[in-house]
Amino acid sequence: MNILFLIGNGFDLNLGMKTRYSDFYKYYITKKSSSKLVQELKESINSNIENWSDLELALGEYTKNLKSTEEFNEVFDDIEDNLGDYLEWVEEKFDYSQLDKTKLLKFLAHPENSLPSADRNMIKSFKQKWRSTQNNINVITFNYTQSIEKLTDYDGNPIRINSLINIAMPSIIIQKIEHIHGYTDERMVMGVNDVSQISNNKFHTNEDVIETLVKVECNKAQKHNIDDWCKKQISEANLICVFGSSIGDTDNIWWQLIGDQLKKECKLIIYEKGEQIPRRRPQKGKILERSKKTYFLNKTKLNESEKESAKDKIYFGINTNMFDIKTN
Repeated sequence: MNILFLIGNGFDLNLGMKTRYSDFYKYYITKKSSSKLVQELKESINSNIENWSDLELALGEYTKNLKSTEEFNEVFDDIEDNLGDYLEWVEEKFDYSQLDKTKLLKFLAHPENSLPSADRNMIKSFKQKWRSTQNNINVITFNYTQSIEKLTDYDGNPIRINSLINIAMPSIIIQKIEHIHGYTDERMVMGVNDVSQISNNKFHTNEDVIETLVKVECNKAQKHNIDDWCKKQISEANLICVFGSSIGDTDNIWWQLIGDQLKKECKLIIYEKGEQIPRRRPQKGKILERSKKTYFLNKTKLNESEKESAKDKIYFGINTNMFDIKTN
């Protein structure tokens, strides 16, 4: 069985890292710069924090204030370099000893265990089709930090985790962890999903800007083929788990690929924080679940009939204990 995790910034936030854009802005706007363009960018952020809640979408919108490739590069390079430096600092000072690595491995091996009992049983029944085969776990992280590697002791080689979580069979192997958007200090990819999210129309045909700001084109320009590997994992996955992602517009390509995979023998679990469901009326969770399914499926390119078929393959874990691995 092939189990694929897509992990967003919510993973690091769940650990206790201060990796929100709002945390970064507090650091960024206090950094002095001799560049007039950079100062104007910081003033825009400081005076309209809500408009910058999603840095990547906001950058696409901010391009309307830039007149040339040179101006774009001056602004973009500064904020990207500072974001990388800030996240490096956050990661370096974070105390991983407060976390239970074994609990993390158990969540990776059995992501269904944090779901409501009915959904948990359905996923377990689905997994029985592969009960005698090896379970391969792959991770695509959208984060620049390497928290997931540090918590799994991943060094680039597959890890058989059975003995670590006291399970004899079947073999459960973490095959690979890959960063689709790079690291804090290497091949950072930051930007939008496509040119429609770039407000400056003059940049829509500017290859220099596109290969920097449009994520898909940036990955292609970097020539690492990691994006192709990620697409392959989605196309081969039997169970896809998304954790800590807002399912944002700047990553629509991945939601579309997952939508296509739901046409096959594949199920999807999306874990996220959400509004609290009244304990006296847990049935209210079903209303929330329906709206979230609609929200996700509208990110795909499935037709209405395909969306209806896909609904039964999607499960939501809202406010679960998934990846709750703090020791205290």
